Amino acid sequence: MSNSNMPPTPPPSATLRFGLPEQVLLSVFLGIITGLFFGEQVGWLKIVGEVFIQLLQITVIPYISLALITGIGSLHYEEVKSLAIKGGSILLVIWAIAVSLVILIPIAFPSWITSSFFSTSQITEPVPFDFQRLFIPSNPFSSYAEGAVPAIVIFSILLGIALIGLSQKIKVLEPLTLIQQATMKITSIISKLSPIGVFALMADMAGTTDVADFARLQVYVVIYSAICLILALFVLPGLITVFTPFRYRRIISELRTPLITAFATGSSLIVLPQLIEQCKKIINAAELPSVSPDDADSSVEVLIPTFYTFPSVMGVLSLSFLLFGGWYIGSEVSASSYPLLFAAGIPALFAGTIKTIPFLLDLMHLPADLFQVFVSVDVITSRFGTLLSAMQYATIGLIGTMLLLRRTYFNWRQLVQVTVISILLITAILLGVRWLYSTFIVVHYTKDKALQSMQFWGTPQPFTIRYDHDGGVTETDAKPANSEQIVERGVLRVCFQPDEYPSSFFTNENRSQLVGFDIEMAHRLAKKFGLPLEFIATESEQEAAQFLNNSACDVYTRSVSVSWQKTNQFSLTSTVYVSSLGLIVRDHNRNDYLNWQEILLKKESFTVAVENNISNLSKLSMALPKATIVPIQNREEQVRMLENNLDSVDAILDLAEEGAAVTLLYPAFTLVVPKPVIREPVVYAVARDNKQLLLAINAWLLNEKSYGVVDALYNHWMLGDAMKRDKLPRWSILRDVLKW
Repeated sequence: MSNSNMPPTPPPSATLRFGLPEQVLLSVFLGIITGLFFGEQVGWLKIVGEVFIQLLQITVIPYISLALITGIGSLHYEEVKSLAIKGGSILLVIWAIAVSLVILIPIAFPSWITSSFFSTSQITEPVPFDFQRLFIPSNPFSSYAEGAVPAIVIFSILLGIALIGLSQKIKVLEPLTLIQQATMKITSIISKLSPIGVFALMADMAGTTDVADFARLQVYVVIYSAICLILALFVLPGLITVFTPFRYRRIISELRTPLITAFATGSSLIVLPQLIEQCKKIINAAELPSVSPDDADSSVEVLIPTFYTFPSVMGVLSLSFLLFGGWYIGSEVSASSYPLLFAAGIPALFAGTIKTIPFLLDLMHLPADLFQVFVSVDVITSRFGTLLSAMQYATIGLIGTMLLLRRTYFNWRQLVQVTVISILLITAILLGVRWLYSTFIVVHYTKDKALQSMQFWGTPQPFTIRYDHDGGVTETDAKPANSEQIVERGVLRVCFQPDEYPSSFFTNENRSQLVGFDIEMAHRLAKKFGLPLEFIATESEQEAAQFLNNSACDVYTRSVSVSWQKTNQFSLTSTVYVSSLGLIVRDHNRNDYLNWQEILLKKESFTVAVENNISNLSKLSMALPKATIVPIQNREEQVRMLENNLDSVDAILDLAEEGAAVTLLYPAFTLVVPKPVIREPVVYAVARDNKQLLLAINAWLLNEKSYGVVDALYNHWMLGDAMKRDKLPRWSILRDVLKW
C-alpha cells in the first residue's frame, strides 16, 4: 500500500534546554527572593552554603599543584620562558586597566560628611606581613597543610621545571596526570550540587545583610559592583575577541557556570578546575588549524594556576576602598599619595586584601576602624570581585594559550569598538552615580543624633540629679562617709561632669536621662550597695575635689587621668581602663599630627588647648615642650572653640575616647592619636582620707573587670557597640510587608 498520500511526519518539537548553568542562575534569583521574603529566618542556610564551599575546596589545592607539575614538566625550557613573558604581559595589561579605574573612581563620590567612634586599632601597631612564610615553601608539607597557595604554586613550578630535564619524567607525569583527571572528576560530581549550594548562599546573604549598613555604604557598593560587571562581562571578554578568534557569545556561554558559581560562593579559587575545563572547550571548539588539543590543554592548565597566585584584578580594584574610606570620613587621600598607594598596595596584595587593607589604612594615615567598614561591604562586593577574577583567569588562559601557540589575531576594528564602548560605559557609571547620589539619594549625617540617643547597657538604679551648688550641696562640717555610713544614709552620692561624651551626658530625647560609661559604672556601684543614686553636677576636677572632701559626694565617677599632683586633691582608685592622649584637629589637617616629633619639626608655632588642671598641663608640656598652651576652663569654652573652627588654636588635647566622641558632634574635626602613643590610666576618685571606701571601690572594680563588665561597657559606650545592640530584626517581606 502506498504512503504517498499520508501527511508528512512533523519535526520533533524543540525542547527547552535547562542545563547546569541555567539551574545555577535560577538558584541565584530564587535565593535572593527567599532571603528578602524570610529575612533572618533563613540564616540557618549559611551552614548548607558553607558545606558546599568546603566540598568544592576538596580538590582545589591538589588540582592546582598537579596541573602545574604536569603542565610545566611536559614543556621545554624555552616554552616555560615564553609562558612567563606572555602570560605576565597580559596580567600587566589587566592591572593597568584596574589601576586607571581606581584613580577615576573618586569622580563618583558625592559630597557627604561623616565621622566615627574611637577604635582601639588607632593605637595598635600593624602586624608585619610574613612574606617569606607566604611565598617560600621551606616546608612544602606545612604549606599544603596551611593552604598557603603562593608557596604551593612556587613549589609546584619548581618541581615542574626540575622534571623538564629528566629523561624518565614520563614515569612521574603519567600517574600524576591520572590523579589530576580523577580530581577533575570529583569536581564535576560536586558541581552538580551547585544549584543547592548557590541557593543557600544567596538566601543567607539576602536575608542577613544589614540594610542600614548597606544604605550608608551603597555608594561604594554600587560603584565597585558596576565596574566589576563592566570589566567581567564586556571589557575582558572584548579583550579576548581582539587577540583571539573566539567570539564574545561563545566565551560568555561557556564560562557561565564558573562565573555564576564564583559570584555565588565568593571564591574564585574553587572554580579554577571548572574554568580550566571550560577554556579548553572554547579552544577545542574553534578547531584551529595546526593546533594540537594536547598542547592547548597543557598551556591552559599551566597559565591559569600559575597566575592565580598573583594579585587579581579584584584585589587591585579593592585599593579603591582606601580612596572611598578617605571620602567616607571626610579626609580624602590626596592625588600625591596615589603612587605610594599602588607601589605598596599591589605587592602587599600577595598576602590578600584582609591583610593588605589594614596595612594601607595605616600607610595612608586613615583610621584603622575603617577596616570594619571594608569587611561589612566586602560581604557584597567580594562576590562581584570574584566573578571578575574568574574572568581574569579565563582571559589569561585564552589569550596566553594563543600567544604560546602563535595563533594570535589582532583586530584593530574590534579594539576601537571595545575601547570606545568601555569608556562610554565607565564614564556613564561614574558621572551617573555622582549625579544620582548628589541629587536624589542623599544619606544625611546622623551619627551625632545616634550618639546622643545611646541607652544603658544594663538596668539603671533609681536616681536624682542636683545642680544647686549654692543650695546646700556642700556640707563643710561633715566627714567623708565610709561604705557602712553610706548604706545607713540610704543614698549613694556621685559627683559627675555633664556633657562629657561618651562618659557622662544627657540624651537628646529626654534631658533628664543621664547616661554614659561613667554614669553606668556609678549605677552598677549603687546596685552593689543596694541604694538609689544622687548625682551632683560639677564643673571641674577642683570643684569635685572640694565636694568629695566636704562629703557633698562620695565618689567622683569621671574619667580622671592619673598623676601624682592629683593625690593632693583626692584619693585615686585602681585603673578602670587605659586610654591614650589624642588631638582634636581640623579634618583636612589630620596628616600634620601623626607623630609628636613631626609636630615639633613641622610647626614653628603650635597652639594647643587643654583642660585646665596641673596634670594635663604637665603632660602636654612634656609631649610638646615648645607648644603654646591655652587652658580650657569648662566644657562651654571647648564648644565655643569648635564652633569657631578652632580659629584661636591648632588643636585640643583630650583623652582619645572622649575626643573621638566630640568629633561625632562636630564632624568637621577628627581625632588623631600621635605616635608614639602616650598611654593614660583612667581612674575614679574619693575623698583624700577615705581609705575604707577606696578599698571597697577597688574591690568592686576588680570584680567588675574580672567578670568582663568593664570591657563590655567600654565596647558599648566608647567603641560604639551600643549602635549595634538591640537592633530590630532585619527587614523582610514576611514580617514588614505581610505582617506575619
